[in-house]
Amino acid sequence: MAAADSLPADQPAPADEAVVVDMEQLLEEHRRRQMLEHLTGPIISVILHMIVLTIAFFFLVNPEQTEVPEIEVTIKEVKVKELDKKVVEERQVIENKFEDQVPVVDRPSISGDAGDGDGGDGGGATADFGEGPASTDTNTDVFAVLEIRAGQTPLKISGLYGGRTNAGRKGIGGKRGMTVVTESAVLKALRWLKEHQSPDGSWSQSRPVAMSGLALLAFLAHGEVPESEEFGATVQKGMQFLSDRMISSSGMLEQEYSHGIATYALAEAYGMTKIPYLKPAMEKGLRTLIDGQQFTGGWDYGFAKGERWDLSVAGWQIQALKAGFIAGAEVPDLVPAIEKAISWLKKENYSGGFRYAPGSGSSPSCQGIGALCLQLLGEGNSPEVKAAVTYINQNVTVVYKDVSLTLPYAWYYQTQAVFHEAQGWKKWNAQFSNELTRAQKPDGHWEAKAGGPEYDPYMQTCFCALMLEVYYRFLPTFKMDLHSKPVAAAPTLDVGETKALDLKTE
Repeated sequence: MAAADSLPADQPAPADEAVVVDMEQLLEEHRRRQMLEHLTGPIISVILHMIVLTIAFFFLVNPEQTEVPEIEVTIKEVKVKELDKKVVEERQVIENKFEDQVPVVDRPSISGDAGDGDGGDGGGATADFGEGPASTDTNTDVFAVLEIRAGQTPLKISGLYGGRTNAGRKGIGGKRGMTVVTESAVLKALRWLKEHQSPDGSWSQSRPVAMSGLALLAFLAHGEVPESEEFGATVQKGMQFLSDRMISSSGMLEQEYSHGIATYALAEAYGMTKIPYLKPAMEKGLRTLIDGQQFTGGWDYGFAKGERWDLSVAGWQIQALKAGFIAGAEVPDLVPAIEKAISWLKKENYSGGFRYAPGSGSSPSCQGIGALCLQLLGEGNSPEVKAAVTYINQNVTVVYKDVSLTLPYAWYYQTQAVFHEAQGWKKWNAQFSNELTRAQKPDGHWEAKAGGPEYDPYMQTCFCALMLEVYYRFLPTFKMDLHSKPVAAAPTLDVGETKALDLKTE
């Protein structure tokens, strides 16, 4: 038994052992295949992710570049042809014509007290004004009427309004009798008017249009415009009030006197400033009063077209026509209306003197109205004017004591008529200026008798101020060509100059 249990080493294994070996190999192969099957999916996924990441990295690191075409720049010298000198000069004239029109006027440099001047920039700015006889040039050509240029340079005013600058007042006003006393009275009056202006820009409750027109004329006569430091806002509101009332009106504004005064003020305002909104208001006012003119050339109450005419009514319409003409108003029949007015004053109205109405005789006040109207319309050398001024000098004395409501109204015309004529001006100036400055109230206003109408202080203050501004308000005007236009700018006077304007006529 022991020998049978042990086998030699070189003998084959029994059959059951071979089967065991085969089974183990099969199991091993099965496990290997299962492992391969489980790993195939993850491996493929890893490979795919690696491919995607590689592609993304490639595009991020090496983006496709856009090709920019090359641009070739060539610089060539261009020959510039020099403009003809004549063309350059013509173009400069055109450019000057359309420069901005809003002026800047220096602030008045006169204090309210006349006696404390020192000749400097303060209260004595007019201390060097002469007190000798005034002088006028009766050959002044009023077609050098108005040339206002503004912008980055100082204001220049020439022609008819040349005396309204600080320099003009010193030069022209001083030659014609202006003094520290008269100019101080003007400033006190303007300050009183400024303080008594209504919030809407008007003056007076009962006659706001007429009184506002007179007040605006007084400020403009002193060279005050919306840019003025002391009175600019006052002037601006006054202009706006009159313009708005005129544009919104359906015909005559307030009454015939008021309409003429308001149109006159608007025309002067536009002539001095060239502010655009003033032009249609001015032209509307002119159109209405031209339509209201009678066939013979006069005007009546309510602009009636009957046989009666009224010199006092006509006086304001004529002043407005003149102001509109020199301001450049574009109104049909403006010149024919002026020509008819001249003819009417000489033929229909004059009969040994100017008359108030048909059938009435002449009077001192009418002589002033008639003479000034003809002077403003270029007929200052006519015999009618000469005779009227002579009559005024011989028959009128200015005495401001318990004055009637109408006396300053008459003096307003007479003062200007004598000033323009020059005959008797020294005597007239000495008398009227002393009377007005003496009668002025401490606060700056004038008034007639107590118990007058509500508008009385406004009217008297404006008339007196305008009379005391006569020295520089207008240059004497005696020639006017209604059918031609100025071909060249008139000589100009810069603000700040101290010389007087040269009033020679070409």
